[in-house]
Amino acid sequence: MKYFLSIEVAQSGDGVVISQRKYALDILEETSMQDCRPVDSPMDPNMKLMTDHSVVYPDPERYRRLVVKLIYLTITRPDISFAVGVVSQFM
Repeated sequence: MKYFLSIEVAQSGDGVVISQRKYALDILEETSMQDCRPVDSPMDPNMKLMTDHSVVYPDPERYRRLVVKLIYLTITRPDISFAVGVVSQFM
């Protein structure tokens, strides 16, 4: 098995390694963020986000799909769990 449920599986002498690299790259491509720079922390933990009812996201279904994909990505990327949890509050 090499790829299952968007998870890449690699076996070596040291053990088994799982990765969602291709899945993450697909998300970046879908959102046109292939050229973004990596950061240590994807979000300031002290930032307070609030819903603003005056401006509505033009495609809320696309936002929901993206958040669900990011939630699935946290299987192998627990470092983004906090930021994903915050944005999922606005689904």
